[in-house]
Amino acid sequence: MPVEVLHGSLDERILRYLLDVYPVTTAQIARDLHVAPSRINRQLKALALRGVIELEELPDKTYVRLLRHDFSFFGYKESQRKRFKRSGGRPKGKSDVEGPMFG
Repeated sequence: MPVEVLHGSLDERILRYLLDVYPVTTAQIARDLHVAPSRINRQLKALALRGVIELEELPDKTYVRLLRHDFSFFGYKESQRKRFKRSGGRPKGKSDVEGPMFG
C-alpha cells in the first residue's frame, strides 16, 4: 500500500528531494529547501517513525536514507489553489426608480 503524502506539504518537498539526491545529510536538505534545520529534523523524525526513511547518525553528520519508494501524493496542485480573479463591486442593474427621493 503506498504512503499517502499531502501535495504541497513539507513532507512532499523532502521526499521528492530524497528521490532525486542520494546520499544526503540533514544539513544539505535544510540548505537546499530553504527551511530551518530544526524544522527539517522534526519532519525527518516523523517520517522515520512512519517507516519511510532511516536516519543514520554519525559523530558529525546525520545521513538520510529512503526506505520506501511507493508514494501517493494527493491534494490540490499549487496552480489549482490560486484564487479566481473577479471583477469587483455590485452587479449594475437598471432600477425602476429615478432620483434620490424616488420621484
